[in-house]
Amino acid sequence: MKIRKLNEEPGEIEKEVGSLAVNSVDVVLKRSDFDAFSSRILRIEPGGHTAYHMHLREHLMMVIRGTCKIETDAQSIEVKEAQIVTVPPNMSHRFVNPTSERLVILIMNFFEESKTVTPQPLPEVTDKIDR
Repeated sequence: MKIRKLNEEPGEIEKEVGSLAVNSVDVVLKRSDFDAFSSRILRIEPGGHTAYHMHLREHLMMVIRGTCKIETDAQSIEVKEAQIVTVPPNMSHRFVNPTSERLVILIMNFFEESKTVTPQPLPEVTDKIDR
């Protein structure tokens, strides 16, 4: 068993264009046997936000601390602590901290399962070319 303390995790500054004052900590560390799911904690400073983006994966987002405004093409909603929101695939969105306190959210990403393709043997060549 391993215990990690969020307040001791340095995380990484989000460098995506359009992102402001966002620090990301991987919750599920990279694993080659586990590619259909990922998870991270975003720490967003007051006035900060993620870049406006969309992707093929589904998000489940839960506010751990603070209030998060989720902006999409169609709406803007505020989500409070212990509330969970599903962001479906292909929906443009961003996460915004509208308050004067640090926002901490848990993001869980669900990807389509990888489809393993078994290589098929090449057909045997039966035609000979005479030179």
